Amino acid sequence: MTAHKKWKMSKDPLFRGDSQDAVCIPNPSADDSIVRHVMYFEGPGRETPYLSTSEEYELAENFSNGAVWHTFVKIAKAESVRHISQSELLSLMKGNGKGKAKWPNAFEVMQARRYVEQWGEHLLDFRETEDPSTAVKKIFSKS
Repeated sequence: MTAHKKWKMSKDPLFRGDSQDAVCIPNPSADDSIVRHVMYFEGPGRETPYLSTSEEYELAENFSNGAVWHTFVKIAKAESVRHISQSELLSLMKGNGKGKAKWPNAFEVMQARRYVEQWGEHLLDFRETEDPSTAVKKIFSKS
């Protein structure tokens, strides 16, 4: 068994599985519940201000609809996109959740936490981004 390399924000990429042609565009004014986003409530096509990413290319491939894209935290931040790390997500997802992860059902918060752990998930938060379409094009490259 090989040891898992620790992800480092300053130098390691984040990966996103998405379509072959482009990364989907988040809606900064959509419901900003983190649990709603992670649990994929409302299914495909739902509006969300977040894009999920993973530390691992192979995990992002599970969500790919044709391509895996990558970015770096410093590139995202330069476009006013906030990075919500896996450790921050996990700290918010306890009990009924805290902050944007507050949710009425503690079981669903716990399940969202499991998914964050399982997929090495990080969120890119577009709530403060003026033009998410331009930002997405600038920050993501096809892997």
